[in-house]
This record gives sequence, C-alpha cells and structure tokens, in this order.
Amino acid sequence: MKNKEISIIGDNQLIDNNDLGYYVYKSLRMSTKLKNGITVERLRSNIFHTELIFHPMWLAKLLVIADRKPFPSKEIPMIGFVDAVSGYRGLSSSLKTNKYSIDPANMIAPKIEEYDDVTRYIQDVQHRQINRSYVLKKPNHKIVDYFLVYLPLWKVKLSGDLLPDSRIINAITGESETYLSDQWGTDKWYLKTY
Repeated sequence: MKNKEISIIGDNQLIDNNDLGYYVYKSLRMSTKLKNGITVERLRSNIFHTELIFHPMWLAKLLVIADRKPFPSKEIPMIGFVDAVSGYRGLSSSLKTNKYSIDPANMIAPKIEEYDDVTRYIQDVQHRQINRSYVLKKPNHKIVDYFLVYLPLWKVKLSGDLLPDSRIINAITGESETYLSDQWGTDKWYLKTY
C-alpha cells in the first residue's frame, strides 16, 4: 500500500521499539514493579508484540481577547485539543507539528470529523476551561484555525501474565498514555446534540 503523508504532533524523532522496555518500566507504579519483581530486562524479554499507531487529534489555535477598559484589549494565544476518537479535550502548551510519511493501515479513523462538531468541542474548551480562570467578566474567544493531526503511539503487548493489558506509550515523549487510551472505550466526553 502507498504511504500517506500526515501531520504528527512532535518532531520526527520517534522512540525506537528497542527502547520500549525502559519506557514501559517507567510507566509502571512502584508497587507494581516491586510486587511482581519487574525489571527493564525482564520487560524487554517479555515484549510479545509492538505496533506503532497514529491516533487522530484536532488541534486548534485559539485567541482569548480580554477586555481591559480603559486599556487596550489583551490577546492571549492558546492551543486547544480534541481527541477525535473519544471527544476528550483540553488545553495544551504550544505544540510542534511535522510532516511524516506512514502506511495508512496504522492510522486510527477519527469518529469526530465533521467541522461543525469539531467547532462545538473547541467552543466547549473555550467556555468550560478558559472562562473559569476569569472571575468577573468573561473574555471573548476567537478560533484562529484548527486542523487534524496524529499522535504517534506505541502499543506494547507483553507475553504471559506479567502485565495482562496492552501498554500505550507516547512515541515522541515516552510517557504513558494510559489515561487517554482508557477514554477510547467510553462515551463520557461526547457532547450531546440538540
């Protein structure tokens, strides 16, 4: 199949699958490590299957315009994100995106893909998360731009019952994405349509 060029979050330096044992170890609680006698070497030798997947996320460049009469308005740039599978959303620090060529079979299909739906989710971030930091007068909001990007993730399966569940590791930072992956099977983040 022909490779497809997509935008990914982060730079083009992905974590090598030979280093996944270390990152899985780092993602575990200390009690789990001690109780099961887990070491980095033991994890490396028990890795059964690894798969690099690309998870869809909507990124939005936002502008918060706070009125400060008699002074000029203050414009604060922000970045919002929406998980295109679960609807989980929030604010993020500035994120870097890059082009990356992948096999389309490794891409997860977005469930939230209509532009009207994406706008509703971004507006929800603006009103529920940004507005709560303004006690009195709420600011005005402007969506400058939004676009679909992909978050590269390693899905790691271990043999035996060392760790029964697959581990999801961010392929850029090496951090565990367990919380994000737990949201994929729920509908608690979906906005109701009226």
